[in-house]
This record gives sequence, C-alpha cells and structure tokens, in this order.
Amino acid sequence: MRATASHSVRRQLARRAASENRTNEILRRSREVNDLGEQVEIALRTRDATIQRTERRAGELLSRLTRDYGLQMERALERCGGEVSRTEGNRLRRQFEREDPAPMS
Repeated sequence: MRATASHSVRRQLARRAASENRTNEILRRSREVNDLGEQVEIALRTRDATIQRTERRAGELLSRLTRDYGLQMERALERCGGEVSRTEGNRLRRQFEREDPAPMS
C-alpha cells in the first residue's frame, strides 16, 4: 500500500510540475506577443512621424517655389522630376501653408 501511495504522490507532483511548466510557457509567450505588438506600434508611429515630417518639408519647398519664386504649380512640379502629381503637390502645399501661413506684408 505504501508503494501505491508514494507512486500516487509522485504522479500528482509530476502533474503539478507539468501544469506549472505549461502555465510558465503560456505567460512567457504572452509577454513575447505583447512585446512584439508594442514594437509594431512603435515602428508604425515612427513611420507616421517620418511621413509627416517629409510631407511637411515637401509642402514647404513647393510653397517656396510657388510663393517665393512665382512659379505656377505645374512648373514647380516639373522641377520635381515628375514624381509628384498636381493633386498631391497642391495637397502638400496647402497642408504646409495651413500650418505655417505666409507672413502678411
């Protein structure tokens, strides 16, 4: 009878250890998944900030070409090597000028 009881205790301890190992593995994976999710969020926020800065700079330069140098938007866009459509150029310039209007003379 004692052999059966000690065998039962060993099985119970083994089950408990296996359960703890599964729990630890689930917690570890959960932490890793959360960390990866946070890294994705940071990468996307970084991308968005970079795009915003880049578009603002492009709008500023288009504004200078049209406002300071008197070029029509079509001529300014020709200077961009055909990389910017008229719609996009107008959007970028308007967005910049809304944020940073020209000083009134």
